[in-house]
Amino acid sequence: MHPDEIVHRSDIAQRQGIPLDYMDQILIRMRESGMIESTRGRGGGYKLLKSADKISIYEIFTSVEDAFHPVQCMEGGIACSAEHYCSSKDAWSEITSAVSATLSGIILAEIVEKSQYMKSGVTEVESVVQECRAPKRRSGGVQRDI
Repeated sequence: MHPDEIVHRSDIAQRQGIPLDYMDQILIRMRESGMIESTRGRGGGYKLLKSADKISIYEIFTSVEDAFHPVQCMEGGIACSAEHYCSSKDAWSEITSAVSATLSGIILAEIVEKSQYMKSGVTEVESVVQECRAPKRRSGGVQRDI
């Protein structure tokens, strides 16, 4: 995956097993963040604005998601009434830092390379689609597995 390589949105959506409408939302946010650029017309599509070996998964995540905070009190400027005696705030801070550091250490080019390697070993399967989804949340931010 090179900066000059143009990819069609329908190809990405099919490969990732997500609806085109959702893919469009992701691509709009990535374009607005300056990560990709779109080209219209015949032969058009989307391309990276920098090399995949210079893009971390954290950059992609933060370009698509509104924020990366597992609990509200980790968001800048938002105070919690229990902030001064909260026993879990330090733990949430460490968790947030660890996840951010981990995502920052994973490079897009590594994932692309691994995917291509894995697909080269698939001979009898017509298409392999794996969906990665976060657990659904109830109102109030409490997570539950479905």
